[in-house]
This record gives sequence, C-alpha cells and structure tokens, in this order.
Amino acid sequence: MVYLPSFADENIIKVLRKIPVEWKVFSKYSKVQVKVKNVEVFPIDEIQYLKYFEGCEGILCNAGFETPAEALFMDKKLFVIPIHNQYEQECNACALDTMGIPNSKVLNLQEIMEWVASDHHLVVDYPDNIEEILVKDVLAL
Repeated sequence: MVYLPSFADENIIKVLRKIPVEWKVFSKYSKVQVKVKNVEVFPIDEIQYLKYFEGCEGILCNAGFETPAEALFMDKKLFVIPIHNQYEQECNACALDTMGIPNSKVLNLQEIMEWVASDHHLVVDYPDNIEEILVKDVLAL
C-alpha cells in the first residue's frame, strides 16, 4: 500500500508499474479511482484506507510519524521517503534507518524493488506498561 502525498500520482505510477506486485495508492490528488496496469489509485477514503492498511503486506509512505508508527505497530513491512526539506521527516527517516527500516531520498525504482523482494521487516515490541508510567509520573509529583 502507498501513501505518498508529496509525489504526483503520475510519478508514483511511472515507477510502481515496473514492479510486479499489486499496488494500492491513496492520493490526495485523485478524485476518482484509476487503475494503470498493477497500480490502483484511490482518492482519500478513511474506511477504504484502513481496510487496505490492515490487509496489506507493506507500506510505502513519507517519513512522518503516524503512518510509519502504525505500520510498525501492525507488523507491516515499511519503506519511507522523507518529504524534501522537512526536518522532522528527515529526522524520522534517520531514526527509522537506525532501526533497520529502508528509506530513500527519492522514489527510487531499484531500492523499492529490493524492498519488495526482501522478506525482512522489523518487529517492534510495544509493551503495555501504561500503569507503570502513570505510577512513576504520580510519584514524581
């Protein structure tokens, strides 16, 4: 699944149609659903997005916080492309790179093909320790 609002649909299709897997692309630019070869582009639709997010094998997205964090939590393969000249995105991509998550500065066909072919994905343990955190915060007061 793909959510790259920093790229034009045409550029995404041009690259992804060369990679022989089915792509579901959610676009803020598209007003109608379009399919070009193996790339299906959808207008933003929260219900459909969540459905495909849940069922997909991997997520190709920008390096914001929410989508990569959700992908890691949902045990999805992840590849990020930080939005150019956005410091937070570049920092997130760097941190994800340190964790072993592949990333690129551009929509790079070869790197995305290698990611698709790889079965490597990061398993992150998010312990449910909210009570412990709250107790420490209360004791600190």
